[in-house]
Amino acid sequence: MLSRKWAPACAALILSGCALAPESKTFYLSREDWTGIALSARGKLTVADSVAGAGPNTITIYEIGALGTAPRERLDRIRTQDGRARALTAALEHRGVAPANIAIEARAADAPEPLWPPPKPLLVVVRY
Repeated sequence: MLSRKWAPACAALILSGCALAPESKTFYLSREDWTGIALSARGKLTVADSVAGAGPNTITIYEIGALGTAPRERLDRIRTQDGRARALTAALEHRGVAPANIAIEARAADAPEPLWPPPKPLLVVVRY
């Protein structure tokens, strides 16, 4: 139970809408989540669950990997990963996410994690 001296401060913080720190969730879309460049049934379920579970002040990161199933030729691999990014953003928009809330960041396969915080509440990281 809060003491009387802390109750007004806690109430002010709650009512002000101030958040201490955003919650973050990361979803790694692996080979089972893709059928070529299209999301598989499992991938669509992952997207649906992640959008349904996102609350206010949540940053959601989707890592598009599965490079083991991408073509070995560099240009073909780029086209595959670009197609997957388009498929993912289309699925997110279909689930009600505004395009203005989606950022796409291209990174090398061995690059470190993206910078924090991301520019928008939803970040799609495409590894090449």
